[in-house]
Amino acid sequence: MFKAVTVLAAGAASLFAVSFAGDIAACPDEYPIMATEYVESSLIDARGARVQIVSEPYRVSADVSGYDDLQGWGVDVRVRSRLPGGRYSDFVGYTVIFVNGEPVALCDDASELTRV
Repeated sequence: MFKAVTVLAAGAASLFAVSFAGDIAACPDEYPIMATEYVESSLIDARGARVQIVSEPYRVSADVSGYDDLQGWGVDVRVRSRLPGGRYSDFVGYTVIFVNGEPVALCDDASELTRV
């Protein structure tokens, strides 16, 4: 629980900072690790989850948490998590949104996500 709150607070801080920034920071070189950790922190039970990175970073514009037209990077992932009965789910696709070099949201958190 604390981990999820910390990740959400860091994401909110990044969203606030980008609202005042003019330039788009490059997507970090360690984006695969950061995207995987962000997705796992968003899961109710990350034990046994499998996260696959399926794209290189690409530019996006997103509306997230009251911030319109955020400019950043998107990285597509596929997630397979363990179900309560012990079986695994099918892979589900998501986009991790990076702003100012930090993962701040998933595509499900955005009301609008556009590839630029």
